[in-house]
Amino acid sequence: MLLINTLKTFTFSSFVLISAFQCPAFGLVNQSISSNKLVSINTSIQMPKQPLLVVQNYIYWGAQRDCQIMMPGVVTENMLDRLTSFSATTQTAYTIIQRDFPEASRIPIPQLRQVLQSAMRETIGHTGKVIRTTNLVIDGHPGLELLMQHSDGSLGQYRAFVVNQRLYFMGSLTKDELTTEAVNFFDSFRVYPERIRYSNSSIYE
Repeated sequence: MLLINTLKTFTFSSFVLISAFQCPAFGLVNQSISSNKLVSINTSIQMPKQPLLVVQNYIYWGAQRDCQIMMPGVVTENMLDRLTSFSATTQTAYTIIQRDFPEASRIPIPQLRQVLQSAMRETIGHTGKVIRTTNLVIDGHPGLELLMQHSDGSLGQYRAFVVNQRLYFMGSLTKDELTTEAVNFFDSFRVYPERIRYSNSSIYE
């Protein structure tokens, strides 16, 4: 039952979250940041270029090899822009979603984090209580993390980054408590901006 509920939560939340970023109103957000932390994530070490594989030793690559992440457990959904897995060991569901976000080129970096916070709070945050908000940075690109207690008692941890004009969203959701497995999942994320190729490059000019 948890697996079904978590996958429904991820699917719905990710759809609404991505839709929220396409709303012009988010470019005008002037909401205060509730976090006093700034975490820098070092991803300067690149792996050698690999053949275009979906998985290699549980490390999954984006379709353009622009990102990689370790997905615990068994993959339950594998689409071009979304990957979801479930770990029976920790009873935790994981997801990573990536979408082009052309509007980011017109939003100053400080406001991008406000856009992230507003969109995440209005979608995922709507289903429970936000316990903690943390500002993140990955290779100089803005990001945000939310730790949430959902209304059904489950615990969720979510991260979103805007890299160039692409949005990366990651999440873990469990009925118990988040473990080292979830820490390793988030820490394994790597992004390679120079490999990003947009589906419609003219909209970025």
